[in-house]
Amino acid sequence: MKALFAAALLVVGAAAPATTQDSASIFPFPYEVVQLENGFRAYLIRAGAPGQIAYVSIVRTGSRDEVEAGKSGFAHFFEHMMFRGTEKYPQYDQITTQMGAARNASTSNDQTMYYLVAGSEYLEQIIDLESDRFQNLKYTDPDFRTEAGAILGEYQQGAREPGRFLSEKLLETAYLQHTYRHTVIGYEADVRAMPEGYEYSRSFYDRFYRPENVVLVLAGDFDVPGAKQLIAKYYAGWRPGYVPPAITPEPPQTAPREQTIEYPGRTLPVLSINYKAPAWSVDDTLSVALTVLGDIAFGSNSEIYRKLVLREGRLQSLGARFGLGRDPALVGVQATIARPDDVEAVKQELYGTAQQFQTTLVDPALLARTRSAIKYGFLMRLETAQDVAFSATQPIVSTGRLEALEQYYRTLQAVTPEHVRAAARKYLGESGRTTILMVQED
Repeated sequence: MKALFAAALLVVGAAAPATTQDSASIFPFPYEVVQLENGFRAYLIRAGAPGQIAYVSIVRTGSRDEVEAGKSGFAHFFEHMMFRGTEKYPQYDQITTQMGAARNASTSNDQTMYYLVAGSEYLEQIIDLESDRFQNLKYTDPDFRTEAGAILGEYQQGAREPGRFLSEKLLETAYLQHTYRHTVIGYEADVRAMPEGYEYSRSFYDRFYRPENVVLVLAGDFDVPGAKQLIAKYYAGWRPGYVPPAITPEPPQTAPREQTIEYPGRTLPVLSINYKAPAWSVDDTLSVALTVLGDIAFGSNSEIYRKLVLREGRLQSLGARFGLGRDPALVGVQATIARPDDVEAVKQELYGTAQQFQTTLVDPALLARTRSAIKYGFLMRLETAQDVAFSATQPIVSTGRLEALEQYYRTLQAVTPEHVRAAARKYLGESGRTTILMVQED
């Protein structure tokens, strides 16, 4: 352990100095990087209110990594299980409660994220506590079965929630091969079988909870040199060994897919129109232009929103989802339609909007305003240490590095009306479209 710690200190000493901010930088706070020899990386950001820190551990594993048949839902399972404690600290909840810390976790397609927000005086205790559970999580077969049963209850509780009902049907229609085909909580059959998967759960933890696959973001009020030393002290002994899973790429979609599903409860018609999008990228201009296009074409300031929601009242809601994933995911719109007899007309209006941007150039002034709104929307979300830490999530999940954020916003600034039109032509075409209409069961 002493040798590892010494080696880690050498790497910390060679870490990048505080990032120099210039007038073109989007991220307003300087930060330092700690890179340990075992692959563990930490970003140290001085920001937020005095006396507070946010400690965010990003595991670059989500439901996309669940490649074994019959084993969906285990990334989400560990979101729960990681609070069970270790031999050194068996009462995780009690310890963090005594600190007065806010703590939680979340799972998505591409990541599992754990965070603590507490007073700066608890920094070393938090580093000790978090590094220990990421290296030495301990639970018995009965503990495992208890938590797996709780997850089944969570599945059953949400199974008839309209949003998840629609999402499950959409993903199963849009995807044939890629692991984005199942929701984060997993297939029902897999969740029901989970209590028998104790040994598999240990192998999942051993494969994915490795230093090369975890990035720490520490933001707030703390002593940076001291934090460097503590990170090396507590994380240097973590044994590497992460191997990325072999995820089957989704084959190109060559024809539109459309399905009507009946929801077993009360609902207005809900129309979900989706398109196959590229993976999140810092330097692919068309993928960045696609996110801009989502705001312009279908956002709350778009012409179609003003027409169908505000002026005519034909939609109770219209939401655009144009965020990109680590792998090619879905973008699109979801509309709650006021009158069942208006479904087909609304569908054609939304199809027509997508087609319009394939032929018409966006007004340059509108594009400039949209780029500025995206940029300043990002900046306005950086109020607290927790906000700052969370802002690093997208580039870290997709690339492993916060530095990618700067290139992303440089690419955003370079997007032209021609790029937006080219993105619409490439990604909003009929052949890659999946449409789901959810209606009330007769």
